[in-house]
Amino acid sequence: MNKISSEWGIRMQYNIHYDIAAMVLTAVILIHYYHRKAIKQPQSYVFTRLMWLSFFTDFLDIVTVVIDEYRLSPLLVNTVNVVYLVFFNTAPFLYYMYLLTLSKRRELWSRKDKLVLYGPVMCSVVLICTSPFTKWIFYYNRTEGYCHGKGFFLLYIAAIIYMIGTVVITLLHRSRMTVWQKTSVYMYLLASAAGILLQIFISDILLLQFATSLSLLVLYMSLENPNEDDDKLLGIYNRRGFDKVVKSAIEVEERFHLLVVTVRNYLIVRETAGVSFCQVTMMRAMEHLKAEVKPCLLFSISEGRFAVMVDKRRRADEIADILQREFAQPVVHGDMNIQMKISILQIDYPEEVSSIEDVMDYIDYAAVYQAESNDEKVFHSSGEILRKMRHENRIQQAMQQALDKGTFQVYYQPIYSTKERRYNSAEALIRLIDDELGFISPDEFIPMAEKNGLILKIGEFVFRTVCEMMAREKIWEKGIEYIEINLSIVQCMQEDICEMLYGVMDEYDIPYSCINLEVTETVIAKDILWNIMERMTVGGVTFALDDYGTGYSNLTNVLKYPFHIVKLDKSVVWYAMENERAMCALRYTVEMMQKLNKHIVAEGVETREQLDILEELGCRYLQGYYFSKPVPEQEFLEKII
Repeated sequence: MNKISSEWGIRMQYNIHYDIAAMVLTAVILIHYYHRKAIKQPQSYVFTRLMWLSFFTDFLDIVTVVIDEYRLSPLLVNTVNVVYLVFFNTAPFLYYMYLLTLSKRRELWSRKDKLVLYGPVMCSVVLICTSPFTKWIFYYNRTEGYCHGKGFFLLYIAAIIYMIGTVVITLLHRSRMTVWQKTSVYMYLLASAAGILLQIFISDILLLQFATSLSLLVLYMSLENPNEDDDKLLGIYNRRGFDKVVKSAIEVEERFHLLVVTVRNYLIVRETAGVSFCQVTMMRAMEHLKAEVKPCLLFSISEGRFAVMVDKRRRADEIADILQREFAQPVVHGDMNIQMKISILQIDYPEEVSSIEDVMDYIDYAAVYQAESNDEKVFHSSGEILRKMRHENRIQQAMQQALDKGTFQVYYQPIYSTKERRYNSAEALIRLIDDELGFISPDEFIPMAEKNGLILKIGEFVFRTVCEMMAREKIWEKGIEYIEINLSIVQCMQEDICEMLYGVMDEYDIPYSCINLEVTETVIAKDILWNIMERMTVGGVTFALDDYGTGYSNLTNVLKYPFHIVKLDKSVVWYAMENERAMCALRYTVEMMQKLNKHIVAEGVETREQLDILEELGCRYLQGYYFSKPVPEQEFLEKII
């Protein structure tokens, strides 16, 4: 390397091989980026400009060396070097902008922020543009060629300022960034810092741009790689890409209409015709959409579910019609005609949703709603649905918290014996009281618990709590013959239910005869009860049939299954008090159960008149608010003393 001293600085001769490699590498990244059609986000626009800036900086760096070597006109040399240095100095600024966008810091910009943001780069640009006259950054003459001025180091200082700012922003707003995002930022900074240091100490070899290109490659592979957003099988964007697009649209308040399509019978079709059939059928529909409706974005959300995004309501309605027609006809597969049945959820932003959380909540809710829907339909999101959905989610959380903290409460409603003139049994009832929601009715949370499987833990909690109370108080010594405990259909489907029940009773040393398991006709309809009754009654556990009189085959069930107790639903009791024919039916029912040696419990007793009538009919056991509401354990114990 030749060094030529001058009044102002040093003339250099450079090795451009690394610049050439940097330009090639950046070009490859650009080609791949545009070929894969990356999802456009706010940070992606900045990243695109950063890549193009790096490419042209590489190119201009090579050009400056060539024109200096051939001693071309000073005007050309000065012009090219000014453009090159402006590009070179703008790169750290753009990367800083990229990070601000990535961390969502732009929303906090103030006038003071902008002054700090643009200050270093604007000062550098002014110094560069005036340098042909001031010779402060660089200068050129035919004798010495291109030379660095005494103030050239200021360009490195500006770059270092932005790098320090990058570190500060990352640390201050790390909660807004993922671990991989933060790691990629630090890797970029390390590569850039290494390039600057090497360039300072090995000034004749142009390493800085190559280091920058490597840094861009790291960012591209980790944060901007389109492959991460693609569903390779269907050839559309995946769930990751969907999240990015929706978040980006909401952040910039860009109106959109979203259709979430669920194939309700996907699992059946997959098992019948195979995965390939499902994919081909769905791809055919998507290709039809791409051809008919432009522009539109397609996303694979999960297996058997995809989404379409458009910018106009008219296009959304058009897509819904196309999809319904596309899936209306069966598809021939071998010797079978197979139809994929779909439901469509339409979400409109900003009319019906205001955040990414709203969108994701709707999609999760639709997964349940659409699966339960029996007809092909398009249904729209609404504030009412969202409120219902979030209320249900909050109840789910309340149930889980109650299980984790053991804050479920077991209440007891005494059952009155008309013959003994005292309480001789009681029904155990679960209660949920949340700090935020207050009292939550079992009619509301029990069906939800049965759907999500929490009923198994809730049922065991109730059974264990009752057994613990019975063992501690020895209530059989206080005249309580048994406690009724409800058994849900989900519990009955549990293979080891009998082992669990016997295990808990043995743990607390409870006489088996002190437990009565209460079931509804729904359990019987599933034909899963007989084996349980057979195994439990051997030990002395008894069973009660609840809600008698509300079903269609109660009598058959009473005759078929060894129920010890039959409980008359309160609706039967109340109607009999108003209707003579219903009263005759009630009288006949009581007499029939007595002849079958069944204990009959009348529910819903709320007045003295009802008590007298039921006692006259021969009902030995009564339950209702006239005697007591369901009460906490301590109050129940006080009642039976």
